[in-house]
Amino acid sequence: MNFFLILVSSLISGLLGILISAWFFRRAEIRQGKLRILQQLLGNRNDIRGQAFTEALNQVFVGFHDSREVLSALKAFHEVIIGRPTSPDLPNQKLLDLFKAMCDHLKIDPAPLTDNFFLQPFNVRQ
Repeated sequence: MNFFLILVSSLISGLLGILISAWFFRRAEIRQGKLRILQQLLGNRNDIRGQAFTEALNQVFVGFHDSREVLSALKAFHEVIIGRPTSPDLPNQKLLDLFKAMCDHLKIDPAPLTDNFFLQPFNVRQ
């Protein structure tokens, strides 16, 4: 009887360990994908009309499908880009809103940085 109880508890604990590990691994992979998208956007913000920035922007919808705030900010930015903005600063504001929504979703605190930091990329080649 003891042997059977030990065998069953060992199998259950092993299976439980595998399930918990798989769950944590999946969550980590999803977060890494979202971070890669944000990194690509911020890394290529010096050329927002360029291929790399555009590719990352097109991935936001899929990568952040589970965040209403990010999708709402993406939609607002898209509407400003395809339409005629009412003010010249509106596209920048909507892009900033998108960056901040993505940071909030990923629990990255953007507070220590100014809005200008997000919109004005580093370019030491000037």
